[in-house]
Amino acid sequence: MAGARAARTDQSLRDRVVEEVKELIISGQLPVGARLHERNLSEELGVSRVPLREAILTLRAQGLVDVRPRIGAFVKPLTARYVSELFDVRAALEPLAASLAAARRTDEQLAELEGYFLAEQRALELDDNKAGSLANAEFHLLILRASDNELLYSIVAPLQAQIQRLFRRTIVSIGESLFHDHGSMLEAIRRQDSARATQLAIAHVASTRAHSLSLFD
Repeated sequence: MAGARAARTDQSLRDRVVEEVKELIISGQLPVGARLHERNLSEELGVSRVPLREAILTLRAQGLVDVRPRIGAFVKPLTARYVSELFDVRAALEPLAASLAAARRTDEQLAELEGYFLAEQRALELDDNKAGSLANAEFHLLILRASDNELLYSIVAPLQAQIQRLFRRTIVSIGESLFHDHGSMLEAIRRQDSARATQLAIAHVASTRAHSLSLFD
């Protein structure tokens, strides 16, 4: 029993460190190319280097960090090519997720999706970019969970950190557009209209792709 509690505590600590370092990167407090100094970060976060190193490996898997052997870990650049490839994947898989979510979602998942949509609305009204990007990410993650397809979730969910990083920069100019798109997608999922959800997801990814790539013009 004690071992199980210790394992849960360790996991909770790792998760917290992952989220805190992720926020430093997404917010730009750790800029592109910055080195993740273990001593400085462990002191700042009030943790030992062990969970910090584990967090860095997780963030590398999420595409936020480059680890160079015998040199260190650095914040990975967000390039036009990577963003284009990211949207290629989104365009292929997110319409499928929306279609499956419309067909398979539970009432509980629908209620949770509505909650994130309202959180987006509040963030938009308060001009809170951080809250808006978080609500946007959770909205899309819940659609993935509602698709009830574990393989699809395992492929797309790890991309959300990069999407959130990108949208923290773009949401200032496209927040209202995102909110409108999500409202339409929510209604299609509520009605369990898979065909409509698919069409809306295709249009949503195409629109956000154009706005995102404009950052690199």
